[in-house]
Amino acid sequence: MSDSKKQKFFELIPSGTEIAFIANRWRYITISIVLVLASFGAMAYNQATKGSILNFGIDFAGGSQVRLRFEADKDPGVDAIRDALEEGGYESSSVVTVPDSEHEVLVRVKETLSIDDAKVEACKAAVQTVLRVDGTGSTELLSFNHPPGGSKLFFGYDAEPNYKDLENKVNDAGCQGTADKGFGAKEGESPAEFALIGVGSKIRKEFDAKFGTGAVAEIVRSETVGAKVGSQLKTDGAKSMLYAIGFIFLFVMIRFDLRFAPGGIVALTHDAILVIGAFAITGKEFNLQTIAAILTVIGYSINDTIVVFDRVRERVALHRDEPIDKVTNDALNDTLSRTILTSGTTLLVVLATFFMGAGPIKDFAFALIIGVLVGTFSSLYIATPVFLWVNKRFYGGRGHLAGIDEEGTGTLLSGVAPDEDGSSERPDIVDATEASPADDGGGSRKKTRRRRRRPRPASEE
Repeated sequence: MSDSKKQKFFELIPSGTEIAFIANRWRYITISIVLVLASFGAMAYNQATKGSILNFGIDFAGGSQVRLRFEADKDPGVDAIRDALEEGGYESSSVVTVPDSEHEVLVRVKETLSIDDAKVEACKAAVQTVLRVDGTGSTELLSFNHPPGGSKLFFGYDAEPNYKDLENKVNDAGCQGTADKGFGAKEGESPAEFALIGVGSKIRKEFDAKFGTGAVAEIVRSETVGAKVGSQLKTDGAKSMLYAIGFIFLFVMIRFDLRFAPGGIVALTHDAILVIGAFAITGKEFNLQTIAAILTVIGYSINDTIVVFDRVRERVALHRDEPIDKVTNDALNDTLSRTILTSGTTLLVVLATFFMGAGPIKDFAFALIIGVLVGTFSSLYIATPVFLWVNKRFYGGRGHLAGIDEEGTGTLLSGVAPDEDGSSERPDIVDATEASPADDGGGSRKKTRRRRRRPRPASEE
């Protein structure tokens, strides 16, 4: 095919581009250090002023999430609902509309119970004796239990109580709810349980009083997370990130080389810290969806870093006579077009989700936006400089020449399978003698290593 008919492909970054990534690495590493310190500084400031390093959602801090459906003619709108919650004393509450569901809102509040410990004690004192179910007298309270953060009170009587009388006395004492027969009785006891009105029911009553009776047509869903459960979820979320980073370290170490693994882990840790720092600075809610977003960022970032490492490993094997800094910089330039196209298209999708989404989806997209940006940055300016430092510190700067006398690939995973005759010599690498540019034919000549494919002998074909 003639040159005029050759297919020309679009190149975002022209061939031969030589951006000095490695030469300027300390400038960008300094920027990274400043951003990381700013992230930790924001967390420390939040802890000192707000009592928490992040604005933890109900998944971690505990609280309630209630999905309500309003009557079409009595829907007050999101702004009016927010005002009603503020008037009711619900701090740090949030209200968002439910997509694709008319007249439905999602309400989040920090409260988990509609009564406090003092009321629980008052309710216990009010039902030391209640009428028997058969009306022959009264029954005595033998045991009482209220699990921390629980939504039920458990009673044990010496005879089956009148549940209506029990309910009336508990309600009069300030604990709103309904009484019913309990389960799992101890020997000699008759169990009863009292289901406290949850936060959802309490909010519904307050909205009916504010916007008119029957304004809330239905409680579609009500969820409550206790403080203890939230603390456990917080611990599990942190463990999930550590496990992900640890297993990625092992993968990179086995799949590539021990020299590459530290750079990948430093880059991933850097990305996770900056995403968390962005939430600390902006005050956005940090919840389980955010943990999922960070894990997504970790996966995306290591994928980008692996592509860069693969090109570095390939180049150090093919250009072992050149300084490893130059070879690494050439590898970064080779992958730059792919990096920009991949990150750019991903960013377009995430930006669309951020601007068109609402509620948790919007916060999820925000985490991904930060993650894609810092992940691309760390692949270029964090992972490879750490690789070069490890190579220099622990391999004397000649790690890329490892195995050169044994005809290896130039990496720590070098080594060639022996030929059929038992020899491990590689026939595609030969010694050649070339004249230097200044050689006039009789001058000095230097011996270099060149790759040339030797034809197979006819006996092998």
